[in-house]
Amino acid sequence: MFDKERLLKISMLDSVLIKQMDDSRLNVFSKSANSFIDEFPAQEENIKNALKTKDRSTLGKSLSLLYSKLKQIHAGKLTEKHSGNLEKLEEIPYEDLQSLVIDFLKAVSALSIDLQMVEHQVSPAPPPQVPKQTKSTNNNILAVDDANFFLMTIKAMLQCSGYKVTCINTGAAALNYLKNNSPGLFILDIEMPEMDGYELARKIRGAGHSAPIIFLTGNSKKDSVIKAIQAGANDFIVKPVNKDQLLERLGKYIKLEASQKH
Repeated sequence: MFDKERLLKISMLDSVLIKQMDDSRLNVFSKSANSFIDEFPAQEENIKNALKTKDRSTLGKSLSLLYSKLKQIHAGKLTEKHSGNLEKLEEIPYEDLQSLVIDFLKAVSALSIDLQMVEHQVSPAPPPQVPKQTKSTNNNILAVDDANFFLMTIKAMLQCSGYKVTCINTGAAALNYLKNNSPGLFILDIEMPEMDGYELARKIRGAGHSAPIIFLTGNSKKDSVIKAIQAGANDFIVKPVNKDQLLERLGKYIKLEASQKH
């Protein structure tokens, strides 16, 4: 069963309804949440296929089904924000519709991952589990991704907000860097050649680094999330990354001094 106090920290859930849940309703919620987590990847694929084929009828039905699932888990903030688009689905220009739906799916994917982080919470335990983190003033971030453009985008987003960012393209180079450096936080892509993010995270933990690890992902499937948690993940950022989401996640772990902020 989900922990109610940790559920209250998920901003996309209705905190009033969560607080009102007794054990019986929390049990019903837990079943609905697990059903949502299990079914969302297939629903997401159906919606993306409908977008690709410009099938507005199937798109509407698929979105309506997803909305009903979200309401069952008290994610009314998400449905209220986007349900108006369902009523005027035929009127929205396709390019605008595509952007709206992709943004919506990204938000739902983030919710699914947040729920899984609550369900499979990282608690103090021997490696590969990671002790809970307190906010650090070490604003040095190591970002690892095989895509240079993506790294430069993240670096630009963070440096203007007061963070110091080192960008590295491979897991092997990252481990070499860590021999003489201790970042305050790691941002790791999962899909990388030779050494993927899971393996890199395990080696980072094995080398004794306990700073938070945030994975970049486009995958909210349960097995992928659990694998990341077991490798040492503290959090996730859903691709494509935007600045507000990035800063919100980092702010949970790093406290910037006033002199560092621009």
